[in-house]
Amino acid sequence: MKKYWKWLVLILVVIIAIVGVIFYRRDSNGKPFKARLNHSKVMMTPNWYAKVRLSANDGATYEVKNNKDKVIQGKTKTKDGKADIKLNNTGNYIVIAKSDNGHVSKKLPVKVTNYKANINKWTSSVGPLKFKINSVEYKEMTRTNEEPTYRGEIYKKLNKKFYRVNVNYTVKNTGKKSVSALTTYWRPITDSGQIIPVDEGEATPNGYAIDSIRTGTADIDPGTTMNGTVEINSNSKFQVEHLKFRVSEMFSSTGDEVHSGGTAKLE
Repeated sequence: MKKYWKWLVLILVVIIAIVGVIFYRRDSNGKPFKARLNHSKVMMTPNWYAKVRLSANDGATYEVKNNKDKVIQGKTKTKDGKADIKLNNTGNYIVIAKSDNGHVSKKLPVKVTNYKANINKWTSSVGPLKFKINSVEYKEMTRTNEEPTYRGEIYKKLNKKFYRVNVNYTVKNTGKKSVSALTTYWRPITDSGQIIPVDEGEATPNGYAIDSIRTGTADIDPGTTMNGTVEINSNSKFQVEHLKFRVSEMFSSTGDEVHSGGTAKLE
């Protein structure tokens, strides 16, 4: 009989332990803890941040760690179990959500990637020239000593961390005369109205651009297009969601004036 009692006691202890674990791993209302992010991979916005939404039990808290296990956002309360979490850099992160009583937590990974977008929109015309903005890509950069020499001396004056936007575009000559791509300038204009120089002599660490078309000597002949990339660098964050080009006076390769300048805007 004693043998059966021992087994009965052991079974009761096991049952109590299981029940205890089940109820311990619940929130203060006795509900199973559930937590999720609306995305496990998210892209930065043109405003240089990404956002994910956490949904969890009422009263939950969270913190955020980077891929080096460093806390970058400390313990924060949710509102009714919901929170919009803002991430200011690309990389891999872990959002750690905890129940209101701290008994249970969940690790939720999220990856943040660079902002990339296909625009595929034409600008208004300035004389015979108009531009099609094909795509843009934003990057936070780390300055190195291995960059190509064509970036010039101004590159060395950038901060160790700086910002770069690459704009892929097409320029079209709708007129009847050739336009020199060497002597005709088109400077990108940011959303804040800053005109970015494309000439190294005017460049500053707060904004300069390198245009692949400007490095050549070809003419844009009537009825033809030319594809290029303008790389914009700056120590400060900037946006080109509504990119414009400030176009200079247009000249032919023989120096003849083709048309006056103006501003090409996305239509």
